[in-house]
Amino acid sequence: MITPRLKMILDHITGNVIADLGTDHAYIPIELAKKGGFQGLIATDVRPGPLAAAREHIKKAGVEDKIDLRLGSGLDPLAENEADTVLICGMGGILISEILASDLKKAKHVSLFLLQPMNGQYELRKWLIKHSFKILEEDIACEGFKVYSLILARYGEKQTMPCELSLHLPETLLAHPLYPKLRDKKKREFEKIRNGQKCSSCPDQKEILYYQTLLSELEERDRHYETI
Repeated sequence: MITPRLKMILDHITGNVIADLGTDHAYIPIELAKKGGFQGLIATDVRPGPLAAAREHIKKAGVEDKIDLRLGSGLDPLAENEADTVLICGMGGILISEILASDLKKAKHVSLFLLQPMNGQYELRKWLIKHSFKILEEDIACEGFKVYSLILARYGEKQTMPCELSLHLPETLLAHPLYPKLRDKKKREFEKIRNGQKCSSCPDQKEILYYQTLLSELEERDRHYETI
């Protein structure tokens, strides 16, 4: 089943050899196999169970001869320079950064990463920029009350580290039709953490100030763009 979250990923895939790390049900490789036009499709998972489920889905779709299934963690199942486009989706942002860091040599040779962190978007953006991965583009998809981000990146170009607010809510997304939903989600997160600390028996004043500053900057950004 291709949900808005998965369709967003599919809409941004380019390249000749595509690798989907942590493929789970292999929905994306199956769609790519049906579409055709790729030199190779690789689907990996760290656990035998999900890989077996993926194999069943692939068999049911009748594309067994078009997808190479591999068991392994992170970039381990890939040879250097084997895939030009790599998908790492459906994981936390910190885990995604750890996968890239664990085999930086391979990561540097990938032409395009499509990264979809379920959480920890701030930490992932910060890691990418710090380690010279250029964030080329971002996108947003919604499924009910859930808001998903997609980050397109590749190694090899230094970027200036943006302000804290832009690491949480990139200004490049301001014109996106779904930006208000992402903005509201992040505002709720900021308020929840700040209020939680205020109600704590041992409040962290530094954290309270951090999130209060983000909320103030977000309000200032809103006012600024309302006047444009």
